[in-house]
Amino acid sequence: MIKSLRSKFTLYPFLFGIYPVLALIAHNAAEMELTDGGRALISAILVPLGLYVILLFVVKNPTKSALLTSFFLLLFYSYGQLNILSRSWTIFNLPLGRHRILIPIYIVIFIVITWLILKTKRDLSGSTRFLNAFGIILLIFPLYQIAAFQIEDYQAQQKQEQALTKSNLVSLTNDQLPLDVYYIVVDGYPRSDFISQYLGASNTEFLESLENRGFFVAHCSLSNYTDTRFSLASTLNMTYLDGGDNIPQVIYPGSTLDSMIRSGNVQQNFSELGYTIVTFESGYKWLRWEESDIHLAPAQERSSHFFNIGFNDFEQLLLDTTAAKLLFDLPFILNPVQKDRLAEIVNNPRAAHRERVLYALEKLPAIPEEIPGPKFVYAHIIFPHPPFVLDADGGPLQNSPPDELSAYADQINYIDRRLLEIVDTLIEKSDPDPVIVIQGDHGATIEYQDLGIDPSKRLGILNVYYLPANLNDSITPHESLYPTITPVNTFRLIFDRYFNGEYGLLDDKSIIGRQSPYTNLECALPE
Repeated sequence: MIKSLRSKFTLYPFLFGIYPVLALIAHNAAEMELTDGGRALISAILVPLGLYVILLFVVKNPTKSALLTSFFLLLFYSYGQLNILSRSWTIFNLPLGRHRILIPIYIVIFIVITWLILKTKRDLSGSTRFLNAFGIILLIFPLYQIAAFQIEDYQAQQKQEQALTKSNLVSLTNDQLPLDVYYIVVDGYPRSDFISQYLGASNTEFLESLENRGFFVAHCSLSNYTDTRFSLASTLNMTYLDGGDNIPQVIYPGSTLDSMIRSGNVQQNFSELGYTIVTFESGYKWLRWEESDIHLAPAQERSSHFFNIGFNDFEQLLLDTTAAKLLFDLPFILNPVQKDRLAEIVNNPRAAHRERVLYALEKLPAIPEEIPGPKFVYAHIIFPHPPFVLDADGGPLQNSPPDELSAYADQINYIDRRLLEIVDTLIEKSDPDPVIVIQGDHGATIEYQDLGIDPSKRLGILNVYYLPANLNDSITPHESLYPTITPVNTFRLIFDRYFNGEYGLLDDKSIIGRQSPYTNLECALPE
């Protein structure tokens, strides 16, 4: 009796519904909060349940209803994946990834398999136990991946915090007035020569305006690495990622790099100095500092994502890998009004990204009056890095423009104007004058090979410094700065100059990706 009930207990349709969502969460565990997949997981249970109940009402056979439910889920979840994978496949010069090819194939498979399941006279109840077991085994793999990542991430964070022992390498003298320090990372902001050569634009006026305000522009600066994780882990710990072996290679795994970003030496030093640490929400959990005193984020970021109407990044990614993408790709399914309304919900990550960017740009100049010093302000703004969400005038872009190079230039033009307004306010409202560093973590994020551009060009970055005069009159504001300074030396210089540090400057070295020969780029200083 128990054996009979066990063989009839139908669990596998729900396991098969959960698996694609759980597998996608496992694949993106380092990039997302696990709660971002909560609604998708609930839907992955409710949708198969609803489909199973409807089929059971129509077919009147629990086993066949379960098999049909599982089969329909397979078609639904596999369509988007196959559409992406098969775009480069051709047969008789026909691209297999086109909807006009895939849809007829799926319709034929749908009809044939559905007919076979409905018409078969065989006893299919024996398949239930096997498919239940298969579904459970299937879920073990993504669950193990998620658990393993969480454990590895936790251990890396603990190890990093243990490594950050009290060092007392920085200090303030009794008669020293502490300066506010602003570190503004404009993600993917390339060097001036790249902008003029490849984007058909110019930021010369912006750089000259900064110089007129007392900034030092490192015209020939490179990032130390071409990847955000590598670059920030290096900058925020004032060291190279070679483990001290002086080799052009990143030796640390991703979890260690994330922990170096979230709890780095720069953060520790300012904490020991008694500074209030202020950070901004970037939209990426691995960029979010663990111990900031004040974390600034738009209202929607502070509310529960679970009850937001719009999709989050994970849900949008999941949608793109299923047959649901047909709602957008085939114009005859929805009328224009319905399609626009659905696009507004699905494209919510674009709107959320735009709001984060604008929030940071609007909030930064208010900090001197709203937050008493001394303070270290770290604003990592994912801009002008894609997605392209603003035009040159700051107007919203609902979709990415076809000319991405022009769109990149427009976003640079926009943020240049906003940055000038920000630095003017920071300098005006701060007493004494603050330290301000505006820096790209790497160059432009574009398809270098497709555009025939040398990938090493991604090393060129914006790198500018506003360093007030030191109490020691013998040190001039721009002393120790030079046109080729790289980010690894940014805080070494700041701590040595203003906080009695003894770090000294490292040789400036740059590599491409995780490993490459040391790389340099030609650069001509402006006359």
